[in-house]
Amino acid sequence: MLDRAVRVGMIGCGTQANVHFAGIKALGADQATVAAVCDLDEARLDAAGQLWPQARAAQDYQDLLAPGDLDLVVVATMPNTHQAISLASLDAGACVLCEKPFMMNVAQAEAVLAKAAQTGLQVQLGTNMRYMPSSRYLHDLVQGGTIGAPVFAKAWGCHHDPPVWGPHYHRATSGGGVLASTLVHTLDLAMWVGGSPNPLTVSAATRRLFPGKRGAKVAGAIHAHYDAEDLISALVRFDNGAFYALEGNWCSERTDFHSFELTTTRATVTGAPLAVSVDVAGQIVDQTPQLDGDDWFHSVHTQDAALIAQLRAGDPWDLQDARQLLNLQKVVDACYESARTGREVVL
Repeated sequence: MLDRAVRVGMIGCGTQANVHFAGIKALGADQATVAAVCDLDEARLDAAGQLWPQARAAQDYQDLLAPGDLDLVVVATMPNTHQAISLASLDAGACVLCEKPFMMNVAQAEAVLAKAAQTGLQVQLGTNMRYMPSSRYLHDLVQGGTIGAPVFAKAWGCHHDPPVWGPHYHRATSGGGVLASTLVHTLDLAMWVGGSPNPLTVSAATRRLFPGKRGAKVAGAIHAHYDAEDLISALVRFDNGAFYALEGNWCSERTDFHSFELTTTRATVTGAPLAVSVDVAGQIVDQTPQLDGDDWFHSVHTQDAALIAQLRAGDPWDLQDARQLLNLQKVVDACYESARTGREVVL
């Protein structure tokens, strides 16, 4: 329990960090303050310093963590740095909120979670979409059992253009392309709404369509480093009997959207736009509720407010546990292994 404001350290001061900054500002200085900021880029670091003039600034995260006075570190860097920064933050006595994708592989994820258990500190992946009103409604609806048991889901993340504004297309930096960098968001949501079952088998295929597609509109310097997949299809089987079909495409001519659809033994529900259709005595009945607040930026602010409130109260972060986090990483890893070997992966 803390009887003062939570001291937050922000490592990585790019686009996502600024979303967190806005949410922390809105909480008020009595609840939380950004006490330290870190970025390799001087311009981003200076901009963060202007927002938080009282915060110490450093380009080296080790220097930032050295005083050991932070309660929470937000890791908003590229995934190839997540393990080292998360381990160092835990060693420095801070809980960790790490942006997606969590780690480069399962071994790294296990190492970070083991360190958290050893230190008695908490780690959460930035699963902010779980905090949307529609997500919570669907999760509670499915878990309540009134619409039957989950049997099948589709999760997709299809976009007209690759996100070349960051090095998501460079696998050594990002950990993977369309799956690890973007589709992982809706995959996590579909698994959580479906009851967070354990994955059993994964079969996947990937392709890289760039630069045959979209290459002409992308700067030449990016071409040399673009080596991640931008198309994936996968089938995942779970221990509750459900099976999921995944589709990710960064060069789609038809869809520029991400969502999921879950079929149960009595209904079908969709994440975005929210829809609930239920079999009632053989008839399909629309039972979609009217909910507000499904704004992505607001969901990040809601997530941060909840985690900070729980830290101040001494309560556990309870919207995600280590098993769920590892299962998500296992599915991502298995998709890449299956695509590489051309074989189904048994977990």
